[in-house]
Amino acid sequence: MADPGERQEADDTELKGAVGGEDVVDDVIIEQSAVVFRSYVIERINTEDPNLHVEPEVLGGRAHEGDDPQMKEVVDQLLKIADDLNRNAEFQHLINTVQANCAQDVFFTVASSIFEDGINWGRVVALFHLAYRLIYKALTQNHLEIIKKIISWVLQFIRQHISAWLRQQGGWEGVVRSVWRWRTMTAVAAAAFIVAVVYWRRTR
Repeated sequence: MADPGERQEADDTELKGAVGGEDVVDDVIIEQSAVVFRSYVIERINTEDPNLHVEPEVLGGRAHEGDDPQMKEVVDQLLKIADDLNRNAEFQHLINTVQANCAQDVFFTVASSIFEDGINWGRVVALFHLAYRLIYKALTQNHLEIIKKIISWVLQFIRQHISAWLRQQGGWEGVVRSVWRWRTMTAVAAAAFIVAVVYWRRTR
């Protein structure tokens, strides 16, 4: 039987040998995505419903995982984008009609529609905001078993559809360097319109 240290070295060698290093980078991006998303959810709850105190552990995370200053800066920037989304009444209406216990295929269909004609930071936040609203509903309706499932959907979607783009942006820190690109109502309105059309076509 191999020594645990030898097994670890073998695992490290295998990771380093991933084609172009993309697999390793994507794993790091997904780990960061989990922390960023959980921190985003917690900060939005603190803003919108301060009485509903939520710790990272409730969302499947670790205590103080969002304390890193760089990650805090990323989350702060995403929250500023979310403020633009919150001003769009159409988007908010559609978000509020999605049920917390929606099926995975419904979530993925709506999520895919957000990025149907491209990826930008506004649309990434639209995905986060959709999932946040579902988690918020689950918390307030005491359906805690759904929360980790929704988070897993978000991370699965990021891995399948967004991680390569995030890699091109230099990771989540890219949002801090791209302020001037997303702060237009056009990007927000486009995301809202796509979500509206696809969601209502599936449910009417």
